[in-house]
Amino acid sequence: MSWITENPWPGILAIAGTGLVLLIVGTGRTKAASLICILLAVALYVVESMIVTTGEQLEANLNEMLDGFKNRDITQIASHLSADAQGLKETANEGLQLVDVSRSFHIKDVDTKLSDDGKSAWVELRGNGLLTVKSSNTPYHTATRWKTLWKQHSDGTWKLVEVHRLNPVNGDEIGILAAE
Repeated sequence: MSWITENPWPGILAIAGTGLVLLIVGTGRTKAASLICILLAVALYVVESMIVTTGEQLEANLNEMLDGFKNRDITQIASHLSADAQGLKETANEGLQLVDVSRSFHIKDVDTKLSDDGKSAWVELRGNGLLTVKSSNTPYHTATRWKTLWKQHSDGTWKLVEVHRLNPVNGDEIGILAAE
């Protein structure tokens, strides 16, 4: 499900802009309408900040995992992994042995597709930034692309159960730790 509040700024700007125009060019009644528009824009902002969508939850989880990789904190990374996907913790550990993720590395273009039952979601994303390959101590700017499967557990938390690394250009699957 997609909420209007995934990106409230077009609505906020349109309503506030209308209110501002009414305030500038208006008379008594239009000035009252402008005040209503501005209050509606503020209300939309407040409502948006109170609603956290599934996509926003999953993006926050991804950023927390990325922080775990930057800080080399396997506990933080593992806190987002499903107990059913023990191999992912081992893969994350292997990745930490191969590269250091710089502070400049960031996640972009997060696209969430929720299943019909709302209990699982495929999340595609890109990651860009510097990685330092430990074996050669050489930093590389890299662009990566990922497709991940998340499942909601009975306590309401979302856990990562499946990861696929994709070629950033053509989308073909490549090995998670491949040197490509």
